[in-house]
Parts: sequence; C-alpha cells; structure tokens
Amino acid sequence: MEMDLELTNTETKIKKEMKHFMALNVMSIAFGGIALAFAISSLTVNALSLISTNDSLNLFNLLSNIAISLVVAVFAFWFVISNAEVLSKFEEIQEEKDGEKNFVGEKLTERIIRLIGLYREERPQIKRMILGSKIAGICFLANALIQTILLAINVNSGSVELAPAIGGILVSCIMGVVGFFLPSSFHKYAVCWDERVLKSEDVGRNIASFMEEHS
Repeated sequence: MEMDLELTNTETKIKKEMKHFMALNVMSIAFGGIALAFAISSLTVNALSLISTNDSLNLFNLLSNIAISLVVAVFAFWFVISNAEVLSKFEEIQEEKDGEKNFVGEKLTERIIRLIGLYREERPQIKRMILGSKIAGICFLANALIQTILLAINVNSGSVELAPAIGGILVSCIMGVVGFFLPSSFHKYAVCWDERVLKSEDVGRNIASFMEEHS
C-alpha cells in the first residue's frame, strides 16, 4: 500500500514537472517566433527605405537598423530551432507516457532516467530558455507600460480607439506576466533535476568503481 502511494505521488510530481517544462518550451518558441517576426518586419521596412534615401546620415541609420535586425533575426531563428529540437525529444517521452494510463514501477523509473538524460543533454539550452523567457516577459511588460503612457497622453485627443488600445495593453501584460513568472516557477523543478543529475552521476561512478574492483 505504501509502495503504491509512493509511486502515485512520484507519478503526480513527474507529470507536474513535465507540464511546466512543456509550457516553458512552448512559450520560448512563441517568444522566439515573435522576435523573429519583428526582426523580419524591421529588416523589410528599413531595406525598402534604403532604396529611396539619398541622405548620408539617414543611410547610416538605416544600415545600422538593418544590421541589428539581421542579427536579431538570426539569433531568434536559431533560438526557435534549438527549442523545437528540445521539444521534439521531450514529446517522444511525452507520447510514450500518454500511451499508458498509469506509470508502474519499471516504467516510471524508465521515464525518470530518460528525462534525466534529456535534462543533462539539454541543460544549457534549458537555461537559455529560462533566460530568454524572462527577457521576453520584461519586454512585454515594458511595452504594456509604454502603451499605457501613450494611451493616457492621447486619450483626450480623440485619435485613439480605446478598445484596441486596452486590448493590446492587456495582451502585453498577460504575455509579460507569463513570460517572467513561468521560468521562476520552473526554477524549483530545475533544481530538482540538477540534484537528480548529480545523483545519477554518483551512481554511475559507483558502478564503474565496482566493475573495476571485480574485473
């Protein structure tokens, strides 16, 4: 009975960790996609302006904007692809889990081992996902603040439609809060996985030492 209860608790904990990891991964891909879209949009606008400009100062500004947009686009594209690769590996484990109603003994252990392996392999990228999501969250919150200030300044001019403006502010706030606090909630799980990786490495060293002594 105690064994069944322990397995159930472990299963529940693993499922919760997997849901948080999936959410972090999906949000990271979404933020990367938004950054890529903005970079491509900026690149296109500045490239079209470059064709028609004759002013040397404006030319320098346009070239600088194009260079920055290109760097952001390349980085965002790499970020999206890297996260998609992690998501693909994670979904392989997720699909096997979904194919069974409950984890039992060996199957649960197998899932944990595979998740530890995935976390060990992709730990640098997962840390980048956490950082990228926090940065995106801050950017969205800053955008919401700027939109709010502009709305307050122009609200009496009659040139601003309140519904779309407020809708944009709310969307930015929601994306900002989720983007900033999701990595914070995932951090406690990351600490658990770091501990599991260390324990698995200790077990590996003990097994290797045992094999050497008895070979």
